[in-house]
This record gives sequence, structure tokens and C-alpha cells, in this order.
Amino acid sequence: MKKIYKISMKALYACFLFGFSIADAQLTVMAVGNYTVGGISDGGIVSMHTSAGQIYKWDELTGLVLIGSVSNGYPAAGRTLITADGTKIGSSTTNTATGFNEISTYDTASTSWTNHGGLVPSGWDGHVSSTWGMTPDGNTIVGLGWLTAGSAHAVKWTAASGVTDLGSIVPNRSSRANAINADGSVIVGWQDQDNGTRSGAQWINGVESFITDANGNYVGEAGDVSEDGTTIIGSAMPNPYVWNSTTGLTYITHPNSSAFFRGGATGISADGKKVIGFFRAFAAPPMSGEGFIWTSAGGRVNLNDYAVGLGINTQGVNMALPLAISQDGKRIAGVGTNASNQIVAFYLDLSKIQLATNESTKNNNTGSIYPNPVKDFLYIKGIKGIEKVEIYNMVGQKIKTDNAVESRIDVSSLSKGNYILQIFVKGETSQSFKFIRQ
Repeated sequence: MKKIYKISMKALYACFLFGFSIADAQLTVMAVGNYTVGGISDGGIVSMHTSAGQIYKWDELTGLVLIGSVSNGYPAAGRTLITADGTKIGSSTTNTATGFNEISTYDTASTSWTNHGGLVPSGWDGHVSSTWGMTPDGNTIVGLGWLTAGSAHAVKWTAASGVTDLGSIVPNRSSRANAINADGSVIVGWQDQDNGTRSGAQWINGVESFITDANGNYVGEAGDVSEDGTTIIGSAMPNPYVWNSTTGLTYITHPNSSAFFRGGATGISADGKKVIGFFRAFAAPPMSGEGFIWTSAGGRVNLNDYAVGLGINTQGVNMALPLAISQDGKRIAGVGTNASNQIVAFYLDLSKIQLATNESTKNNNTGSIYPNPVKDFLYIKGIKGIEKVEIYNMVGQKIKTDNAVESRIDVSSLSKGNYILQIFVKGETSQSFKFIRQ
């Protein structure tokens, strides 16, 4: 049964204060059970499958709908993805003529599946190929295609060319494509090294290379890529990474990061500005960890804390493993546990919450702040009788309160990034200012 948790009255006040729009912001439990969430359309349709091979789509209007399955008795492989407009779904289904599972697409209008084959007529582990990534329009799918019982290569499918081999730059070693950017020019995934170590790889206009850090060291498996292909996310040891063609490699860190506490990045918005992922103890069950959302300005924020900071009542749901983010970055889905410790598939809708980016949110504002950007002390000008000030980060979390303010606030302890300063004056409407801690 579907559970919807709406934001609290306290959050309504906070949203009014900071210029948030708050209509229908919510956390929804889509289903109870172990589902692998693959994608979300910009309209809020979620695609997913189970390990047994049942393929589903979900939306708030119709709920969970079974749309296909793997029928040859083998476990499902790959991911179940959806286009930005929600009209096509990519997954792996059984070709009844051969009995093998292969890259397939589903048309939501005709409710029909089309199989697309692989590199060889007969495969292994019940598959000849599997879906792992798809362009936002659904016209190109990438994934894995078996060659022999012990060897597989990254593959690409289009209607014009069928399934083609993207190859391996290491002889006699396997590769896989996990994601593709909007125009198909950049594909990312993994490539086995000579010693068998799985490392991040990219194919730019069909030419493969390893992804490396500033010192030329290989990084871990790449999982997703931004719309323009300039930003890649992946998993290293122990920290997830964000690689950008201009700024290079950035690690997403956690206070507990170590060989025994590791993380991974699982999804990125089209513009490359939002990344989701997880941290958990090494070898621990997936549901035991914690999800995160990361931006270059705000850094890593625990996903549950992020939701609570926006006023969303999570009702005991731990969003341990966020697996998909919509192209517009406004919807997140994945798996976690509820208050009864049951595994659930969750959907977090942030599409109606928007933080005001104007310098001040008060009508007839007479005050100002300086310097901005600021390093140590922020000064307030033109406002008298200040009762208190509060500072919020850009996800709406209050991080500082000062009840003894005249005209100067010490912000030296804040991390670099963007913040909102809220000023309260007795008998008057409060004023808000955006500032940057440099």
C-alpha cells in the first residue's frame, strides 16, 4: 500500500521564510520488498525490477504496474531505465525464440517490448546482452554483451546499427558500458586491467581510455555521466568521485571513510550539479548504509538530513541506497528500510521545492550586508534592534543561531559555500540575505 508523508507546519513556515514553494513535496513508499530502481522520468515515472526478473513502472496516479519479466529462470541483470519524457523503458527481457535474455525496449504507448539481440546468438548465465545505460531520448542503449563464457565487452545498441562491440583496450579482458550522455558521444563504464582490477573507463566518440586522477592513477568503475558528457561519477576506494573534464577529479568524502567504510556515487543530474550515492561499512548489507546528495557548493549531505532540512517527514524511512535521479535533478528514488526494518522502494519528490536565489526576500528591504563574499566577519548595515540571526545552508538546514548581534557576525567557522542569513527584528518582518563564505 502506498504511503505518503507530507511536510510539517514548521516546514511550511521555513519555506515561506526562504522563498520555497512547498506544494506536494513528499516522500512516497512505492513498494515493500527488494526492488532495483533504475530510472526516473522528469514527470515522476519510476522504472525498476526485482532480482527474480519482474519489471515494473510506477507513478503516483497508477501505482506499481508490472510491464514485463525475465522468463527463462535466470536472475535479472543490468538496470531498468526510463527516458526523460517517460515514453520508453530500457531493460533486459527474454527472447522467447532463443530463450536468452537481451537488451530490450518497452514502448509505454503500445505496451509492447522489442528485443535487440547481442554479439553472439547464444550467451551465458541466461543472457546474450544486458541493459545498463540509455540516452535521455531512449534511442541509444549501452551495456554488456557476452563473447564467450569468460569474456564480455561493452556494447552499444541503436535502431540503425543494432548491437555493436565497443571493444576492450586490454587484450583478453572484459569491459562494460554503464551510461551514455545525451548525444551519444561519451560512454562510461569499466575496463578490466591486466591483473583483473576493474577500473573506470570512457569511450569518447568510440575511442576508449581509462579515467585517471591528476597523477595518472586509475580510478574505480564509472557509473553515470552528465548530459553534455563533461562530468562523470563513479566509485573508488573508499570514496565516490566526481570527474570533470575541466576541473579534474574530486572525491566525495565522509568522516568515517576508510577501507572498512566505503561509498559509491550512483546518479547525476543532467547538468552535472547534483550527485547521489551511498556510504556503508565494507561487506555490510546495502540497507545498512546511508544515502547522500552532493553538490560542489554544499558538499555531501546525508539524504535523510537533506529531506528533513526541507521539512519532509521521513517517518522512519532510511533512504540508504538512492539509485536514480531525474534529469532535472528534482526527483530521487532508491531503496531503504522503513520503521519496521522492512526493505522498501522510495520516491522523493523535490519538484515543488525551490530555494529563492534573490539577494533579499523582504519587501521594502532597507538593510544590507557586507562584504559578500565573506571570509571571517559579516557586517549588517541599516538594520537596528536585531533580536537574533539564523544562518541556513542551501538545503534549508539551520546551522547557526546568534542571539547577541549588533552589527557583526562571526562566520569563520562555516565551510566554503552559499548560505542564507535570516535577520529577526522585534515588531518587524524578518529579512533574508544570500551570502557566500569564501
